[in-house]
Amino acid sequence: MRGIDRSLVDLAWRDLCAYPPGRVEAEAEAFLAQQPHVAAFAQSVTMNDDAAVQQAAFGLCFLLFKILERSLGQPFPEVAEGRLQSAYEETRHWLDHGPAADPASVLDTARADAVRQGTPVAAVLDRAADSPHPTLVTYILGAFYGEDAVAADYDEGVRATLFLVLRTLTSALDLGAVEA
Repeated sequence: MRGIDRSLVDLAWRDLCAYPPGRVEAEAEAFLAQQPHVAAFAQSVTMNDDAAVQQAAFGLCFLLFKILERSLGQPFPEVAEGRLQSAYEETRHWLDHGPAADPASVLDTARADAVRQGTPVAAVLDRAADSPHPTLVTYILGAFYGEDAVAADYDEGVRATLFLVLRTLTSALDLGAVEA
């Protein structure tokens, strides 16, 4: 088993980006078969969003499990629906009692804190997430959006939704902190 660190995340991201179209579809189908509850969870969280957001959420879930597969050297066992539901309830509790009551406000709060502190928004999210592994979530999103992305380049409400999908999944999987 290999620890999850930034180089492993980067390696899984580069590999996934280099897949030819046929391989992406075949592995996505295998992912759906192996993780039906994860796919259903991502779909339920993004059902009111447009197709591009739904696809991005599914893609990030797929990436997370590719990272896990690389770490373990084999596919990750099926995640139980109950475990996802518990993690989602924890995430909802965090939202209701944390820095904001809705996903878009999470980033609004983080942006305001970042400006006040003179730090990047991702760094504030790392500290504000009150999660055992916020660095993994924010690092995956950083890889997905690109290190040079600025708020004007993307919809922050969408980014917040994707953050919450990944936060819920990493909580359900109890992954621990990503290594530097």
